[in-house]
Amino acid sequence: MRIFSGIVLFFILAPVVAVSADAQSLGSFELQGRPKIGKTVERVKRKRFYLFAGGLAANKPLIDRLKAATPQSRDCFYCQMKASPEYIDWLKAEDCESPYCRAITAEDAKKVPEFKAAYQKGLGVRQFKGKTDIALTWLTTNLTPELRDGFYRQRKSLLETMLAGLKPVQTSMTDSGKGSNALFVDIPLKPVTAGGKATETFLYANLIPIEIGQKSYVWACEIEIGAAKRAVALLKVPEANKPVSKCDVIVRDLPVCTAGACSK
Repeated sequence: MRIFSGIVLFFILAPVVAVSADAQSLGSFELQGRPKIGKTVERVKRKRFYLFAGGLAANKPLIDRLKAATPQSRDCFYCQMKASPEYIDWLKAEDCESPYCRAITAEDAKKVPEFKAAYQKGLGVRQFKGKTDIALTWLTTNLTPELRDGFYRQRKSLLETMLAGLKPVQTSMTDSGKGSNALFVDIPLKPVTAGGKATETFLYANLIPIEIGQKSYVWACEIEIGAAKRAVALLKVPEANKPVSKCDVIVRDLPVCTAGACSK
């Protein structure tokens, strides 16, 4: 009877042991989006980063695509769409890429020609008449598709080209607070073999250029992630022509684009 009880107890505890083993093969990674550019610490907010298995060498085809790409800047896209200077300035004020970035206020609807026209069009719709708050809330539905989400669709197409079918392990977006951190959790890790290293090499990259000042930046960097503790990395840029360790940072000058005049 004692033998039977021991067998039952083994099968009851076996799943618990398996879960514990699985839990030990997960890692976490915190990316701090606060690169120091010159003397200024910039905060990279609301930007998406991707995590891939393998390091720089394993992901060379991806990095080659990132280097060969010629993405259009935000200002040049909206310049090409004949957006007003007020519209472009509204986007730049909070580093927005579309009008969905933040709430459009009544004051915005007065100052930005595109917002004003869309708001007035909304008031002309039967169900919005006399309901100014609702017309303001639904203002974006009356913008032209190019101004509403054209840049997003262009960036989505660029992302698909950069990935070329490659599947990231995870993606995460930097927050909008002072930390500007992106957190990756429950990252699946390969089992650690006897005598093997306790971490696994991954690559983090933003894929879509991040515009800061008069330049754009694409980071592709290695990070070692293990189960014992959270891995942490800070975005860095090359200084004095010195590359960033274990990183390929693609820096491009942004073209000068203002409403009605785009130059390379």
